[in-house]
Amino acid sequence: MKNIFKILSAIIVLGFTAVACKYDDEPTYEGNSLLEFDKTEQTAFVVLNKNSADYLVTYGVLKAVDGDHNVELVFDSSQSTAVLGTDFTIVEGTDVLKSGSVLGDFKIKVTEAAAEAGKVAVFKLKSGTLGNAIFNQEVVVTFKLSCPLNNFPLTYDVDVIAFGDNAPSHQQVFTRVAGTDNQFKVNSSWGPTFVAWATEDPSYNNQYLHPGVITINCRNVTFKSDVSWGKGGTGTYDPNTGIIDIVVGQSLFTSPFTARCIFKPH
Repeated sequence: MKNIFKILSAIIVLGFTAVACKYDDEPTYEGNSLLEFDKTEQTAFVVLNKNSADYLVTYGVLKAVDGDHNVELVFDSSQSTAVLGTDFTIVEGTDVLKSGSVLGDFKIKVTEAAAEAGKVAVFKLKSGTLGNAIFNQEVVVTFKLSCPLNNFPLTYDVDVIAFGDNAPSHQQVFTRVAGTDNQFKVNSSWGPTFVAWATEDPSYNNQYLHPGVITINCRNVTFKSDVSWGKGGTGTYDPNTGIIDIVVGQSLFTSPFTARCIFKPH
């Protein structure tokens, strides 16, 4: 028992020594407080039907500043698709970085139209009292539209159209993909009797269901097939009616064709 205790004590001591060495060996920055963007790619979201949204463009310095410093956000129109005064405005373009601080921010207001169009704004930093680092000197802010799926229904009646005709309708219950708020698993896109209907062979009932995942990105929808012969699909989502309208492809049949699947909340 004493020997075991000695071994454990030695392990504990060695552990503390290793930790101490790790902290002692960690490099520290001893240079100037130089300006940089803490995140060089940022995303400004505007919620659907909210017209606009404020967004904070963040920046930082390599070491906490001594004294207060004015820092300016500079818009680079040559690298941007967004137009200042049309797609967005700069609400607070100058920030006072307080003594002891390492992070600051500016405020811009983004329009819903610019977010829906996916416009991009590029910014740089300028200060009369602080220098700039040799890296992270530009930030790309992408404007995106956000469509919260509040009270999203999970049961749908599905109409299917193929070969210029109405295929059998069916019902689907969505299963939310864990860890997401806009992805849903479906057991069958075109329905359990679609292949039997298309081939006029009832033995194909409940076969080749074409399962997959529907992803809703505001008004746009994508469908990713879970089977090798499925080519996925794209479509639209109407936030007002809740209707999902997608066209799915396949390589199951020798002749290529698509099927339109219209999901209506049950």
